[in-house]
Amino acid sequence: MQMSMTRFPAALLLLALVAAASGQELQKFENCRLVEAGWSDGDSFPVNLPDGKEIVLRLYYVDCNEVAAATETDQRRVRDQSSYFGIDDHQVTLEFGRRATDEVKKLLATPFTVQTAFATAPGRSAKPRTYGFVTLSDGRDLGEVLVDEGLARSYGVRRNTPDGLNAEAAEAKMDDLELGAAIARRGIWSKTDPQRLVSLREDRRAEERELQAAFGTSSGQPIDPNTATVDEIMLLPGVGEVLAERIVEGRPYKSVQDLRRVPGIGEKVFAELKDSLQIAP
Repeated sequence: MQMSMTRFPAALLLLALVAAASGQELQKFENCRLVEAGWSDGDSFPVNLPDGKEIVLRLYYVDCNEVAAATETDQRRVRDQSSYFGIDDHQVTLEFGRRATDEVKKLLATPFTVQTAFATAPGRSAKPRTYGFVTLSDGRDLGEVLVDEGLARSYGVRRNTPDGLNAEAAEAKMDDLELGAAIARRGIWSKTDPQRLVSLREDRRAEERELQAAFGTSSGQPIDPNTATVDEIMLLPGVGEVLAERIVEGRPYKSVQDLRRVPGIGEKVFAELKDSLQIAP
């Protein structure tokens, strides 16, 4: 990438912000194994590290569909996923969530490599999760495979990758894989109604605006980003699930200004957020 000398300091600042959000360096664990669990899905599953320690891994960069919708929160996520893929039938969305889960079990039937910095992945489950990357026994990245096969969307928390891509480049790569899957109508994209995709996504955005207007924190007490849940943070103006998870991952914050280091919180977003936040002494 070419850049002028006047842009160079800004680029350095951006890299510094990404590095800060990415946390510590990745640690590499070879010969990991999948642990069978009935609650697993395509992007979250328990694994055994070589030393026998079990962790629940949450993949960076990807979001697989839900496999069930027993709670109101799950139902909202399924509706969001259906809208994203341009699908009216939520049962189709759930079915492809189950397909993703089955595919991951097959792909992880042989030992694989995990790379993680042990950053905590927020979630609605009581089980603690850890962000990480998985390299399959054939050298492919699991997240990339899922997106390319149309079994996941390019969506989620990001950081520099094990193969040296910075977060921005890695996100662009995932977006390109998703576009290729959509054009080829692979996986869930084979069920997409192009005419409905635009209207469904706009309906979801309108619903989120309505929820924020009715229940957002702008009309209530400020929240503490060090203790608030993902759902509570998502009620802030301009904050979706991915940004809410990045905010949680970036804890702790000494001041509201510290949130400016979170990727995705630019000057405009910060201006909308700052009056809705308060750090407890």
